[in-house]
Amino acid sequence: MIRSENIRIFLYGIGIVAIQVVLLRHLTIFGGEADLVLLFLLWLCLRKPRRDCLIYAAFLGLLQDAMIDLWGLNMFSKTLLILMLYGYLNRISHSRFIYWQVFLVILFSSFIHNLIFFGVSHFSELYSSGYMVWSLLIAGTIFTAFLGSFLHLVKDDI
Repeated sequence: MIRSENIRIFLYGIGIVAIQVVLLRHLTIFGGEADLVLLFLLWLCLRKPRRDCLIYAAFLGLLQDAMIDLWGLNMFSKTLLILMLYGYLNRISHSRFIYWQVFLVILFSSFIHNLIFFGVSHFSELYSSGYMVWSLLIAGTIFTAFLGSFLHLVKDDI
């Protein structure tokens, strides 16, 4: 059902994908980049039903893939991550976490996402470098966890 709230979330998501592609793609630490789209999807899992989160994950993942020419890797990994972790994320959404707990939840979620992404890209032989393991699985995961924890620290209670 199309409602103004869903349209607003899609527009926010398009803006976040644009920020990811234009800005965060070029801000790397040790070759790893933060995934703002993943953080947005994790935030949505705390507030929306599973079906809506899966639709948002597929749409935003495909949009991100279209902009960086990966065609399906982000879509598959983000949708599978939301499918696997939605129950846990929705269950813990009623708890108030402190900084290090938020960091660990985002670190674990980001690692699983990057592991799925690496597995699919390795299977399709898109990346053949061992450097990708370091930059994606380690640096990208830690950078995403720090960015998500920082955003949690500075956010207003919504």
